[in-house]
Amino acid sequence: MVTDPNTAENPASRHARLAPVDTAADALFVYGTLRFDRILAALLGRVPPRTPATAPGWRTAALAGRPYPGLVPSSGHTATGLLLTGLSPAEWRALDDFEDDAYELRRLAAEREPAAEREPAAERAPAAERAPAAEQSPPAERGGTENGRTAGNLSVPGRIWTYVWAAPDQVAAEDWSADVFAARQLEGYAARLEAAAATAARHRGGCPDR
Repeated sequence: MVTDPNTAENPASRHARLAPVDTAADALFVYGTLRFDRILAALLGRVPPRTPATAPGWRTAALAGRPYPGLVPSSGHTATGLLLTGLSPAEWRALDDFEDDAYELRRLAAEREPAAEREPAAERAPAAERAPAAEQSPPAERGGTENGRTAGNLSVPGRIWTYVWAAPDQVAAEDWSADVFAARQLEGYAARLEAAAATAARHRGGCPDR
């Protein structure tokens, strides 16, 4: 879901995608590398509250030449991921900066992931990277509302958004695998983000990187 940290450029104008978002109340559905605690911590300095969720009618597609996936519409498929809540305006901006320009921010109807579907993790982050049960939202009444406070069987303070992939020529036929990413790419990917965060922190503190 996220762009390569080696090549990302983050123009300030990209925050225009956040114009319709109520950053004090809305939630973000993540389905790719942002499902991993280490990635979230590198970007935000913490791991925000998150709830296992699904997005019917979408799939988490592999992207040609990229380590992260894209969410694309696909009838009969269901994407799995996490719902991030309690994000501050600054955290919304940090995550928006991290997203590739080929992503579009859209409203999403998400559902709580049934407990029976959470165990085998072929397409989910390893158990160590999943949201603890204490951070999962309580069951909500079914039925959506116009303001998005309930969606499917999820209850959230505001609306649900996600970044969908808008470059169909780069979408692969196969799905992206969180387990494969964890085994082959997570260590190096996260290390680059952590190094970049450390460098940025030194600059903010008035200590130039050497």
